[in-house]
Formats: sequence, structure tokens, C-alpha cells
Amino acid sequence: MKNILMIPTISDVSTVEEWRVVAKDIVGRKGELGYRVTIVDWPGLGYSDRPSLNYNADVMESFLVELMNSPNSPVANADDELIIVGGGHAATIAVRAAGKDLIKPSAVAAVAPTWAGPLPIVFGRGSDMETRYGLLRGTLRAPALGWMMYNVLVSNEKSIQSQYKSHVYANPDNVTPAIIESRYELTKRKGARFVPAAFLTGLLDPVQSREEFLQLFAKLDGDVPVLVVSTVNAPKRSKAEMEALRGSKGVTKFVEVAGALLPQEEYPLAVAEELYSFLQESFAARR
Repeated sequence: MKNILMIPTISDVSTVEEWRVVAKDIVGRKGELGYRVTIVDWPGLGYSDRPSLNYNADVMESFLVELMNSPNSPVANADDELIIVGGGHAATIAVRAAGKDLIKPSAVAAVAPTWAGPLPIVFGRGSDMETRYGLLRGTLRAPALGWMMYNVLVSNEKSIQSQYKSHVYANPDNVTPAIIESRYELTKRKGARFVPAAFLTGLLDPVQSREEFLQLFAKLDGDVPVLVVSTVNAPKRSKAEMEALRGSKGVTKFVEVAGALLPQEEYPLAVAEELYSFLQESFAARR
């Protein structure tokens, strides 16, 4: 029995729901190897508690390290055979932690991996922009004004629908009212604005450049099998970062599937097929 930890793409509306169909497919397959899947929300996102922490990439990395190494963790009895599957920033944070030897996964699958938050990827990280990001972050975290601005920028159905149709999903027709409603409800949970304030402004970015991004994967070369799943319709800037990993050191296998930034939710069976194939190639030969 192989254990898989699936961690959601970090976003304003991140949730374990995005992995459920993939997990069900993998667990339900009949083969030599059996799989057990655990899906966990990040702190401050999804169905987790949302305390007013100063969230950054190190906080998220520490959570992942504690989750994997704590004796009380749901993945504690993995017998050193724990596969990490993550999307977006989550994948990159996992690769970063593995490269520091803080966690020891037996394989990593990075689905539509990213490293730059929504504002930095568009406007860059110049000192003038960093000042503006800091002001925006402070405003979003403020008690009354923060909620008002959060409701304008994030917590409204039109904004969520616009995001999903423009760059989260590849096919706007796949964005259903039920999806938008469920994500909108997540934005109304107590403390919901704290992580988005950090994510939007780049505080959750695990690296600061493409060079650093590639170096994270290179550190795992020869030690940990790594699958990278790129997507056909990822936004231009995000797609360029994914493509930079094609043939890059430390990337064992690079594939492309339909989708944009959330292929595991929009095209789960395609993602499950690539994931299952990678796991079979990586572990069946060891038996």
C-alpha cells in the first residue's frame, strides 16, 4: 500500500474539493499497487481554521513539514513511502521543503506548478511595487476596511466567476453555478481574508525568480522521482514557468494535459491517468 498526500493549489478559494475526483480514481484502480490518499487543507484556507497569522511561504512550508513528520499526523504511518501531489504554489513549496531535506517524500507530482502570486506575476517585484503590495496587504488585514476591500476584490460571486472563466479553468462552460457558490461560501468563513492578503501580494511565493524555481527541482535530481504536469491553456506567464521545467534537471517526467491552473478539478480523469502512470513507472519496478 502506497500513501499519497494531496495538497490543494494555494489560492483565494483553495479547497480539498479540487482533489476528490482524482483521489477517488486512483484509490479505485485495481493493480499490483494499492493506494491510500489523504487530502489536507492549508492553514487559513479551505475548511481549516483561519487565525490572524502573518502568513508567508515559510509558514506554509512549516505546516507541511509538521504534517509529514508529526507522530500524530494522518500520514505518520507511511513507512517512508509517502508521495506528495500538489498544485500551483503548493507543489513548489513541497519541492522546496524536500530540497532542504525537511521532508523525505518517495515521489513528488507537481500539477500546474507556480511560484509567483497574482500581482507579482503581472506587475513584478520592484521596490515601488513591493511598497504598494505592503499597503494593500495591510489594508486587507485591517478590521473593518479590510473586509470591505476583501469583498470587492475577492469575496463576491462575480469576481470568482470571472477568475475561473478567464484563467482558472480552460473552458468557461465548465464553470458551473455550484462551483462558484461553493467557493464563494469559503470566502465568507471567519478570518478568510488573511491568507489571500498574503497570496495576492506575493508573500506566499516560495522563490523570487525562474532561476530559483528551476534550482528547487534540480536539487531533487537523482533522489526523488518528480512528475511535472503542465497544461495546454495555462495563462501565458504561468505557462512560461511550467514550460521552463520541460527537460529541466530534476524533472523525471514532463507531461501536458488539458486545463489551465486547476486541471485536477476541471479534467480530473486526465490528471489521474498521468499520475497513476507515473506512480506505476516509479514504483512497480521496485517490487
